[in-house]
Amino acid sequence: MKIVENKENMTVLETEETSTLINLLVDRLWEEKDVKRAAYGSKHPFLDNMQLLIEGKNAKKSIEKACDSITKDCNSLLKSI
Repeated sequence: MKIVENKENMTVLETEETSTLINLLVDRLWEEKDVKRAAYGSKHPFLDNMQLLIEGKNAKKSIEKACDSITKDCNSLLKSI
């Protein structure tokens, strides 16, 4: 991921990831209390990279918490099978 835009309470990141992972990340970002808005999209789904918009107090910290939550769930699933 690379930072496209970084303002006081808004960050836009660009990534080569598909909507499968980004959709999950956005879903977890919505669970963070400091996140006011989280969304993703691209100009063209097959030709352009995805952009992830996070609006809130600390985007980096919120992304880290969301990723930790996803990792924890994946580890729990692996242990159960």
